[in-house]
Amino acid sequence: MEPEESEEIYVTNPRQAPKYGRFAFIGAILGAIAGLLLVQFGPEEGFYAIGDVTIAILLVTVPLGIVLAILLALFLDWKSLKKSRKID
Repeated sequence: MEPEESEEIYVTNPRQAPKYGRFAFIGAILGAIAGLLLVQFGPEEGFYAIGDVTIAILLVTVPLGIVLAILLALFLDWKSLKKSRKID
């Protein structure tokens, strides 16, 4: 007769951490959309060519969108840490 093997039970408390790459990608897309809307509905006549203005605006709005999205992800991660309980 074989001795019974004892089963080990592990209790885990998974938390849902945000995927920072996805947040950054969506932030870049939203920043690009915001920049294109600024160019589209901005002043019509100007000293600079529309392509130059578009690139300049996108160079500001895309990184800004990424930074804001990462800050949102960090905030959501912080909130999920506060909600999770530590199990001993």
